[in-house]
Amino acid sequence: MLLGGFEIPLWVVLGVPACTLLYYYSIRTFDTFKKTGIPGPKPLPVLGTLMEVYEHGHIIHADVARVKKHGNFVGTFIGSAPMLLVADADWLKEAWVKNFKAFTNRRQILFGGSLDQGLFSIEGEHWKHIRQRLSPEFSTGKLKKMMPAIIKCEDRFLEILKKTKGEPIDIRKYILRLTLDVISNTAFGFDAETQTKLENNPFLDAAKTLIEGEETNATRLEKMRLTLAIIMTLLAPRWLTSFAHKYLNLGFVDSNANNYFDKLTESLIEDRKSTEGNDFLQTLTNNLVEAPAGDPDTSISLTGYPWSKKGLTKIEVMGNTILFLSAGFQTTADTMSMIFYELAMNQEEQKKLYEEVTAICVTDEITVEQANQLKYLDYCINETMRLYPQGFRLDRMATEDIEIRGIKVDKGTAVGACVWVMQRSEEYFENPDEFQPERFAPENFTERQASAFMPFGLGNRMCIGNRLALLEMKVTIASVLKGYTMEKTDATPPRPLQFKNGLSLLPKKDMMVSFVERN
Repeated sequence: MLLGGFEIPLWVVLGVPACTLLYYYSIRTFDTFKKTGIPGPKPLPVLGTLMEVYEHGHIIHADVARVKKHGNFVGTFIGSAPMLLVADADWLKEAWVKNFKAFTNRRQILFGGSLDQGLFSIEGEHWKHIRQRLSPEFSTGKLKKMMPAIIKCEDRFLEILKKTKGEPIDIRKYILRLTLDVISNTAFGFDAETQTKLENNPFLDAAKTLIEGEETNATRLEKMRLTLAIIMTLLAPRWLTSFAHKYLNLGFVDSNANNYFDKLTESLIEDRKSTEGNDFLQTLTNNLVEAPAGDPDTSISLTGYPWSKKGLTKIEVMGNTILFLSAGFQTTADTMSMIFYELAMNQEEQKKLYEEVTAICVTDEITVEQANQLKYLDYCINETMRLYPQGFRLDRMATEDIEIRGIKVDKGTAVGACVWVMQRSEEYFENPDEFQPERFAPENFTERQASAFMPFGLGNRMCIGNRLALLEMKVTIASVLKGYTMEKTDATPPRPLQFKNGLSLLPKKDMMVSFVERN
């Protein structure tokens, strides 16, 4: 193309204006925190402040550095999207609990497939409707019905532990298979044999890929799909993100793993129509309805799928069953792994816990009632979740302009709770890096500490499955303690633990612990 007598390549003619538009589009929100006087790192075009996370290696380290430098309120940007980081527990409680209507939704993330119709992703009235339908599944009565399946999986685990003969093992790998076994039986009503059938087990392989996609050998197509999802997250407006989800199947979760569980769940739904079970999927299937267009009870979700106030659509049943798996098995396993690690490193606390377990759990099988009486075990679990919160950063979106305690938050701005920072802060906890379960005893645990302790989230959108996770952990730990002592070895990683870069709290070194049979 000739321009002023000079031959200009077409890519320059088109590329320069496109890059200019992209530049100005990506910085259009960068005055958000300047207007409200909130300090923070200087954002870069397209990336926002994400380079800080890259430089520090993990979100937890970036958050610690940001709060130390700028204070408890820090203005950051995920691409062009503003996010107010908060390390003030009292402010968060007032925002997310007292002013829940202004912070009902999470930041939109593309998982892909039916997962985007799960409780984690949906918004507003749709979220409220699904939450009300699912909540009864985690009542005391329902948990008791799950106990036979949990005990069956625990017995398998104890048999496998016995075969280790006190040799050091990477306990995380063993616990991951156990929690997946529990989920497959309680959620799907499907015995996937994830503890005993380690080879040629598609359920086990797909589950590992689902939660650890970044550690698997993703195909080139999957890498392209993930890259596009990242670009959409950083730059795209909400309507374009929804379009991409529905028509391009973009997402952060591996599509092959997602497709496997979609097909499995769909097949099991058909089976549940003619058979009865006590599992999570059965109850959801009992609520299965259509959502026909034009029906007064039909609405459209943010990703363009119809839903009905009369019950649950097939894609909602699929999405929430898979969410139960993806949200429940890794987080529970990693917390339990940390508990066994800390008990191995702290023998006095282990001895005290053993004495409580043997005094209360006098039957061969541990019951729900016995598990509820294990108060020192509660303290140990809580202290572990304080030290190693799986949800080390939580977020909510402001659905309206609001001012709380002099801090203004514009509509559309995300608020990120720096959970790791608060739960490791001397402002709330004395000797915050030490394992001290007694700090959770009623006489020691203050209301202010309770505000800063949020391992399952905060407010109405906190984890719906926390009671099941706690029950599973208590039954497992008590069962193991009755028969074994946990001991550290030369291969056990020292404290403080170091973590891999990424979006999960994965230790850099294997969690090597010895389980020695008691006489």
